[in-house]
Amino acid sequence: MGIQLEHRQLSITRVAAQGMAEISLQRSVALLQDHPDISDDSAHSILWAQGVPIVASVEPMDGQIKVTGYVQSTVFYVAKGAPDFVGKAVMSEPRFEAVIPAPGATVSDRVKVDLTLSQLEVETTGTRGLLLAATIMASARALRDEVVEAAVSAEATGGSRISVHSEEINVTSIHESFSEKVEFSEILSIPDEKAACLGSESACGAAGTARVIGIQVGDGKVTLDAEISVEIASTVVRGVPALNILRFERVPIHASFDVPAAEKGMTALTQLALSHVSAILLSDAEVSIDGILDVDVDLVSSERLSVIVDIDSETQEIVDIDTAGITVEKLVGEGMIDLDLHDSVALQALMRRYSFTGMEDVEGSIGLLGLSDIETTDDEVSLRGLLTARAILSDVDEDEEGQFPINFALDIPIEFSDSAEVPGVRAGDRAEPRSATHTVVVGKSAPNRLDVEGSLRVDVEVYRPVELQVVTSAETISPVTLDPYAMTFYVVGPGDTLARIARRYGVPPDRIAAANGMSVTEEVTPGQKVYIPTRR
Repeated sequence: MGIQLEHRQLSITRVAAQGMAEISLQRSVALLQDHPDISDDSAHSILWAQGVPIVASVEPMDGQIKVTGYVQSTVFYVAKGAPDFVGKAVMSEPRFEAVIPAPGATVSDRVKVDLTLSQLEVETTGTRGLLLAATIMASARALRDEVVEAAVSAEATGGSRISVHSEEINVTSIHESFSEKVEFSEILSIPDEKAACLGSESACGAAGTARVIGIQVGDGKVTLDAEISVEIASTVVRGVPALNILRFERVPIHASFDVPAAEKGMTALTQLALSHVSAILLSDAEVSIDGILDVDVDLVSSERLSVIVDIDSETQEIVDIDTAGITVEKLVGEGMIDLDLHDSVALQALMRRYSFTGMEDVEGSIGLLGLSDIETTDDEVSLRGLLTARAILSDVDEDEEGQFPINFALDIPIEFSDSAEVPGVRAGDRAEPRSATHTVVVGKSAPNRLDVEGSLRVDVEVYRPVELQVVTSAETISPVTLDPYAMTFYVVGPGDTLARIARRYGVPPDRIAAANGMSVTEEVTPGQKVYIPTRR
């Protein structure tokens, strides 16, 4: 008589902790020696500034995740004594070191961090210095792996009869992780209205963001489709310190990677970071962009599985089981945070870099979204963040050759917070943004005023950790009848525990422990003699 088990090795990867933070930076830097001095006109000397956030290192700590990095910044400025010359400074500044709260994280976890540059402001500090201020939204996750041999089915043998208790769980595991650098080069057509004031002698600067469009996994390959949004600033070669700005919102990127472990049915969790982008004007009609896209992929498999958590005997036999603890996440709620954004700002409040006439037109606008906090309370999910409306304003200047258009870029930060009702959610549950979409439109309501209208939708899923004790081994044992008039001793054998001995004799383990002057959690060793008190 006995029990025959079927086992499965469960490799479980779960999000053990996550956190978000808003990182505010301010740093003074000096121009490199070969750069020209900056114009004394501090109010109008900075023409354009953009950047790309770069992660340098990530370190897990107990309850925290430490990240270091920098902003790869490009700044166009008016050179001193040469009002028709624009200097270009490219620097790995400002640098930062930040600690993101992530309750539950440990030093042995694997961590991933995603950065979004929400704002970059640059001012002059004399003819050789710049003051850079940046706002970065950071999102961090701590991943933890667990492996256990769990029983998934049980069958009684030799006349035994048992009842089996099982739980349905979702087993999610990361089979393989890899990182790749994808180099890209594209030639883009310049709109006709921009071509008149651009030329091959112009200096160029570029910055951008990347997002995943789709990813396919199967047959040993991972195929990525992505888009980058690029902003290109180019000096105007017309004898004045002027600038034109080109925006290309959807530059397609396609890449394929050979990954032998990739199989159909797997999904890929993907992070993208645009670690480098540059632009060169080929002519009035074309511009070439080159860049490097950092791709970080986790191949994930998910399976719904029934695991055994307890076995009872339907006869006089005793079922002796060993168990192991696992933690899985259970989806407990889904919700959507949907809000409208409105703001109005005077142009004078944004005049640190530019001189406005009131005749400027808004040529276009985009939104840079960063989430800084998400938390759960009973039946509710709350979200905070920053949406920066970046508006491109156009104006017309004139020289001896005639009129020509010029551009300015203005950043308008909009802080937001909102919540959504998600029934069944409790404080302490983990809320995860699954997708975020936003729109933003900047318009002029008066010659000296900009209005911002936008919308934001964030879909969230809420997970709760569930701890289970799963059966790893089981056997039937025959109960021992104690003689109430005689002392009974048991000699501990290999694999015996106090709980197992107690089940065999039908005596509570705390009574055996007390009778032997030991604690109920104390380990017994093979060969040890244990007194078994009679049942009462």
